[in-house]
Amino acid sequence: MTNKNDINFGLTLSGGGARGLAHIGVLKALENANIRPDYLTGTSMGGVIAAAYASGLSPDEIEQIALEYGSIRKLWKLADPTLPRRGLFQGERLLAFFEDHMQGCTFADLRIPLTLTAVDLNSRQEIRIQEGLVSEAVRATVSIPGLLAPVERNGQRLVDGGLLNNLPVDVVQSMGADVTLGVDVYSKNGGPSFWQELGQTRVLSQTIGDLIMVLGDSLDLLIQQQSLNKLQKSPPDFLISPSIPAEVTVVTGYHRAADLIAIGEEATTPILSDLQVALQLTNQF
Repeated sequence: MTNKNDINFGLTLSGGGARGLAHIGVLKALENANIRPDYLTGTSMGGVIAAAYASGLSPDEIEQIALEYGSIRKLWKLADPTLPRRGLFQGERLLAFFEDHMQGCTFADLRIPLTLTAVDLNSRQEIRIQEGLVSEAVRATVSIPGLLAPVERNGQRLVDGGLLNNLPVDVVQSMGADVTLGVDVYSKNGGPSFWQELGQTRVLSQTIGDLIMVLGDSLDLLIQQQSLNKLQKSPPDFLISPSIPAEVTVVTGYHRAADLIAIGEEATTPILSDLQVALQLTNQF
């Protein structure tokens, strides 16, 4: 990509679990239009996709990994149930998965500057991770409270960044982006959440199930309100909200990877020409 006036393009990918597979389609559409970000930020699943791309994996390679791990059997290999003190799953297998695909790279090794967000439960503050092992940062940003154990490091207890900043457009702006694109796969998608589905499972009593549903609904409300507040203060130049099927939740729906990727690509196509104009791209590649 050749840019006439050195305009820096910043891409922000939101959290959203399985819904975040649509981000892969966004990257495919951008690359097909010869648009590549100069800065990347992401939270939770958006952080996973952003980190994979920044580390050198192509959108097609990321797509192949998503398709490979779309089955329940494959996903279960990443699960390591533990005593439910800090989370239902320890997260060590997930960390090993990230380490394998990120090939042990640090933030300094990345081909695109990247910032991942997390929340420190000790200081109760948003944390912007820009150094150290990328795999550890990715493991931190996906730590959904109650589901995955927090990542403990340097006196911090790090959990999913979506709690305070699920679409960190302000972060990519602070990195130096002149033109920004935010991709939100979370806020505008209705349907039952993972917590509602979990609360309705037969293995739980009605009392415990109802409690989980209330807590989950509260968490969803918090994330959506925080995202709205952030967007009002730091709106992106372009915002995409792919229409994710209602049955795809934070945890369920990975088997629909191909459909979700296609949805992300389709949602990006209409803004490509305007984005190219904003970036003042030439045809010299």
